[in-house]
Order: sequence, then C-alpha cells, then structure tokens
Amino acid sequence: MFLEIRDQALLRTLPDRILSLWLEWELRAMVIVSLTVQLTLIKLGSRRRFSDRNSKTVSFFLWALYLFADWLAALALGTLLRSRKDKVTDPLVLFWAPFLLLHLGGPDTITAYSLSDNELWPRHFFGMCFHIGVALYVYVKFWTIATPPVIFMAIPIFIVGVIKYGERVWSLFKASSVRFRKSVFSDDKGSPLEVEHSQSPSESGRRLTLEKYLEPKPIKGKYGDLYRAFHLFQVFKPMFADLKLRIYKNLSYVFELDQNKVSAEAAFTIVEIELGFLYDLLYTKIPIVITLLGVILRFICLSFITCTLLAFFVFVKQHDSRVDIAVSCLLMVGAIFLEIYSALLHLRSDWGLYWLDQQNNRFLRLIGSKLVCFTKPKEGIRSMAQHSLLDYCLPPRKLNLGAVLNLFDSEDRMGKYLHTGWKEVSFELKQFIYSGLQEKRKKYAETEFKNLSELLDDRGSSVLKGMGGSSEDILWSVREVEFTHSLLLWHVATEVVFHDDNHRYRAVQLEQYCRISKVLSDYMMYLLFLCPAMLPEGIGNIRHQDTCTEAMNFALDKFQFKEAVRGLFGMDIRSRSFFIQMGSSRKSAFFEGCQIAEQLQSLVSMFQWDNQDKWKLIADLWLNMLTYAAAQCSWKEHARQLQHGEEFITHVTLLMAHLGLSKKIQMVPLPKMLEEVDFEPTFHWDKLHRLTSYLA
Repeated sequence: MFLEIRDQALLRTLPDRILSLWLEWELRAMVIVSLTVQLTLIKLGSRRRFSDRNSKTVSFFLWALYLFADWLAALALGTLLRSRKDKVTDPLVLFWAPFLLLHLGGPDTITAYSLSDNELWPRHFFGMCFHIGVALYVYVKFWTIATPPVIFMAIPIFIVGVIKYGERVWSLFKASSVRFRKSVFSDDKGSPLEVEHSQSPSESGRRLTLEKYLEPKPIKGKYGDLYRAFHLFQVFKPMFADLKLRIYKNLSYVFELDQNKVSAEAAFTIVEIELGFLYDLLYTKIPIVITLLGVILRFICLSFITCTLLAFFVFVKQHDSRVDIAVSCLLMVGAIFLEIYSALLHLRSDWGLYWLDQQNNRFLRLIGSKLVCFTKPKEGIRSMAQHSLLDYCLPPRKLNLGAVLNLFDSEDRMGKYLHTGWKEVSFELKQFIYSGLQEKRKKYAETEFKNLSELLDDRGSSVLKGMGGSSEDILWSVREVEFTHSLLLWHVATEVVFHDDNHRYRAVQLEQYCRISKVLSDYMMYLLFLCPAMLPEGIGNIRHQDTCTEAMNFALDKFQFKEAVRGLFGMDIRSRSFFIQMGSSRKSAFFEGCQIAEQLQSLVSMFQWDNQDKWKLIADLWLNMLTYAAAQCSWKEHARQLQHGEEFITHVTLLMAHLGLSKKIQMVPLPKMLEEVDFEPTFHWDKLHRLTSYLA
C-alpha cells in the first residue's frame, strides 16, 4: 500500500530534481535506517525487563521499533522487487538484498515482543519463506547487470540471512505455549554443551537439599547464586506454563530455603536470575544460541561476513559509485559488530556464565571468570511502582484537552501512569517479606500439607484476630467483601492513618513497619490501577472511580483533607455513620476506609497499643494481601508481564514457590504399594532434565 501511494501520489507531484534525488537515495536510506534500527534494538532489547520509572516508555519505544524494523526491511525488499533494471543506478543493490533478509532475522535480544508473537510462529515461518523467495527473485532479476564478484559475494551473505531468519522462527517456535509445555517435561539428555556433575553414590537415596548438593562442588563465591538459580529454574519452569507439580511428600525438602545459608538478599537475587532465564527463554534467541549447533552457526555467520568484507575491499574498490561502496561497507561492518556484540551479550548472560563455568576447558573457564568481573552483580529487584489513590484524586488536575482524551482513554490510564512513582526495594522490605514467608512455611509444615489453600487464602483474618475484642468490628473488611474492595478499604485506611501519624509525629522518624506498610499499600494500589490482570477479578475499576469521587467531594485539596480527617476522627458514631451511609449508594470504599482508620487509631488511644505494634499489624496484613494476590495470579500472566518489566509480585510469587507456598505445588502421600516395599523417592539435582521421573 505504501509503495502504491508513493508511486501514484508522491512521485508524480515531486519536481524532477527532487524526484531524481529521491530515486537515487531511497534504497540507500532504507538500508541505512534498517541497520540503525537493528543496532538500537540490540542495545535496548533486554532493557525493558527491568522495572523503573522509564520502563513503560522504553517498552513502548521498543514496541514501535520492533514493528518498524520488520516493516522497513520488507518495504525495502518490495522496492527492490518493483524496481526496473534500467532505473537501477548501481548493481550493488543486488548485494543489499541479503542484508535486508539478515535484518528480518532481528537482533538476538528481542525475537518476540510479547507472548502472542511466539504463538504466531507459523506466520513468521511463512513470512520467512516469502521473503527468502523475494530475495532470490531480486538476486536472479539483477544478475545480468551485476559484476561477477558482486554475484558471488552476495551468496555467503544470503546464507547468513537465511540462518539468522531461521533462528528467529525457531526461537519463536520453541517459546510457543504448546512447545514450551512439552519441553519442560522432556526426557532428552539436555544440551550437548551441558556438563553433568554426577551425584555420588553416597548421596543417592537420602534427603539431599540443594544446599547440600552444591556444598561439595568447586563453585566460586560469585557463581553460588547462579548455580542455585539454574537448578531451581529447572524445577519451577513448568509452573510458568500453568502446569502443576504433583510431588510425593517425601520430596518436600526440595521446597526449602535455609535461612542460615540463604539470606533475604540472596533469595531475591536467586529469583531475579531465574526470571532472567525465563525472559531469555521466552523473548530472546540466547537459549538456542548457547548450544553446540548455535555456536557453530554463529561462527559460520561471522566468518562469512568477515571474508565477504575482505573480498569486497579486494574486488570492488574500483567501483564507480563511492556512496554505494560506503553503504555496502557500512552494512558489512554493522553486521560484524552485531555478531560480536551479540556474542559478548550471550557470554555475559546468566546462560553463558553458567555454561562457561561448567566447561572442563581452562581457557573457557578463564573467559568466564573475566566476564564475571565486568558483569554488574545481581541484587534482586531494585525498584517497585507506587501509586497513592489520594494523591491521584485530591490535587486539582486541570487539562483543557481532558474531554478529548477521555474519548480515547476513558479509564484515565495516562493520568494514573503520570501519578505513579517509584521507590527502591529496601533491604528491610526484603527481610520482612522473606521472614514472613518463612513463618508461613513453618505453619504449612506443621499442618502436614493439609491446609495450604486455607493458608494462602488468608487475606489478613489471622492478623486482625491479634487485635483482640475490637477485631470483630473490622474482620468483615477481609472476609465478607471481594478482594478489590478489601484492597481499597485498607489502602484508604493506611493512607489516613499515615497522614494522621505524620502530622502528629512529623518531628520523629517514621517507624520501619510504617514505611513497609506505606510501600506495600501503594504498590498494591498500583497493581489495581495499571496491572489489574495480576489481581483476582472484581469490579475494582468501578469502586476506584466512586472512591475517588467521594474523596474529592469530601476535601478539595490535601490540606483540607488532613483537616477533614482529623475532624472525622472527632465525630460521634451517629455523625460518622451518616457520612458512611451517604457513600453506600455507590461502590465507594472511602468512608468505610476512614472508619477502619479510626478503629486502628483507637488501638493506641483507647487500648494503649504502641504505635510500632499498630504499624506491625498493618504491615502483616499487607503481606497477607500481597501473598493472597500472588497465589491467585496466573503464572502465565507473570511471564506475560515480563515484556513490560518484571513486577515485585512476580518475585514474591516465585519466592513463595521455592518454599512450597503455591497452589501449583501439590504434595501427595506414597501409594500403599510403594510403602509396602519401603520405596524411598530420591531427587537428583544433576538430572533435572528428567523432571517427570520425580513427579507423582
């Protein structure tokens, strides 16, 4: 369509001088811009995996480039296909067609933008066949006007283009849902590059945790978390395909993290590395390149392009058009740079470092140790989004184009995104969550794996019972309402208590549990606003709108809100109930949340609680809210969300699974037949590619 519009409208209206300039530089500009897009994509392709203030912008920019790259390369091939021999100014255009095929193969860091791209691998396969056919036709079409050196030099580049395009289709096929499900339970022997560390005979037949298995291995300190993450990723990979792990109770030691050996920082680091493995598997070419065949193909590609560049300098240096020579050299140098840069990225990736450290070759191990020095150490997730409902709806937001924008953004997602902040994931937050999950693991073990669903479905009832007799008036907020309603109620309550305490004790530094409660509350509200698919279904959007309306009607700005909140605490029960009933006609949670806040403040004023104990209760409740949402969210949704940046709830979900706190993990007793013969199942950490043999 673009070519037709260009031929029928644009080119017929241009002056002759500009038209000749357009025809001369059209193809040159297309191939140069195509190369520039490839260089940009390979640099920023993996950048979107990390969540920060700019992650959404980077994700959108990469989405536009990802679509533009394929469109531009296909457009350039179409332009070559429609070109007439007598209009072609230089025979070197024959040499550019294979490079366009190479660009259609895409960079290694972003083969798929989303999971739906993996499902469309048949379309990409037929597209590959079509584009290869077009490139062959262009090659044959301009054969007669090209010199013999150009004809023969185009052949190795054509082979490289087919290899790169084929790798892209193969990686999409391997990451498709059907193939991914089959691969996680395959019984093959794994990658030819893997070196098995056999489990010693003395270790077989006994309960061998991962820490005990890795303890005698000659693993350097920097590789410890990498080895833990690689083995655990092989165990939990099926869950991202929404498959259940049904394992005998005798193997429950697999789902343990020793707090003495694995700290909170190390646990979150392991989870980050695992999610890196998953991201590479679903969205990049790295897993298929770190194989024997992949290394051979990359060596062939680099050798062919380098030899072609050398031959080009020898045979085509007397060519007439210096501009076309420069463009051809730029394409070859760019292709060589892409290959070398990709190789460095592969070797510096977690897949590459793990493989290099496994090898028996000293030279390869040395390369791995040097690359580790230049690799930024993993620290777990670094930042998490924050969204305060009251900060969003209380300040006046005057926008002249608001009515127009509402037609395209009726849910005001842009406004919500602009009011989203980011905070660093502190050590105290990681330690609080890690300790809380370990406590849940102990409760889980004490009940002998019978009440896991009840444990994971607790939204805070067990925490509120610690309030004593006053808990009866507040338990309804986590028992009798849907989750999104409960979320809004406690977010408003946390905000009101936070503002009230901040006003009273602003000269005193906020307590640790106060900071944790505020961070978790704002993060859960961010999920409700901008990532609702990661939360249980409900009418959260309607409740949010009505709650904002009630908050704006109650106070016009932050100062009035603070004064109004203190006044609300001073009201008698009848007056406060009047305000609550006013909002009951809608789905608002504002006044009910304020009522909960008043009951929380009464713990200090009437029941002589300490402020720290009050905030500890609120923090524990938000941890229960977080674990409830994590347990309910689909694992495929976690994998899908990686395309926009890893979420904190994804890290928590995977960490819970490491402790057996997941509905996708089911512990079953041994059948009587096996008990009668004293059968003791054993988990072999060195044979995780045969995971099916450990399942019940």
